[in-house]
Amino acid sequence: MAAFVSGPVPATFEREITASPAEFERDLRRAWAGGVDTIAPRRLRVADGGTRLDLHIETRGVRRLGLFELPVIVVQYRFSDVDEPARRRLLVALDRAMQRGGG
Repeated sequence: MAAFVSGPVPATFEREITASPAEFERDLRRAWAGGVDTIAPRRLRVADGGTRLDLHIETRGVRRLGLFELPVIVVQYRFSDVDEPARRRLLVALDRAMQRGGG
């Protein structure tokens, strides 16, 4: 399920994600094979036709649940100058492809 189902997808937003930068990049490349470029350290670009999404990854430490620790990153999403339906299409497809198992 996409994060912005009930409202418009803004051109710029951020998400807190429990993953390391390396895990996020690995999962992104698996989800969007052939359409991810590295533009700088911890800066990635996803391209789909005329739609471009730049991602900037920042570490935020760990989240502790008892003895269990999860790395936390904040990912800034910045779409190129495209309309909201194009942003929605790319984000929904990307979110669906990057879903993790859970319970």
